[in-house]
Amino acid sequence: MAQFTLSQVETFERLLGYSILSDVVRNQLTSNYTQTVVDRALEIITELENVDLLLKEARETSYVTESRGAKLSYSQHIRHMKSEGSRLLQELAYILKIDVIFNRYLNKKKPLSYW
Repeated sequence: MAQFTLSQVETFERLLGYSILSDVVRNQLTSNYTQTVVDRALEIITELENVDLLLKEARETSYVTESRGAKLSYSQHIRHMKSEGSRLLQELAYILKIDVIFNRYLNKKKPLSYW
């Protein structure tokens, strides 16, 4: 069994929208996971960083409409990247057995219920 470092746990909390520390979530994230889950979670973090870089690049080059004879669609590209980011967040939450509180790729916040 393997555990995440405190830095990795804080990264998961930030990515999944936990702006307020939750002991329940922190306990879940600091529990033991199989090595397969740890490896996949770290791969997802890398993939999310790549999606963020591609989104940043797309925003910086949004004025380009054609490249090498191919028509480019800024909105479709952004939609695809956000969809991929959202899918990765959902997978991360699923394998870590916690909820996504805020999905930054959809600008969607999960309603909280306290009872």
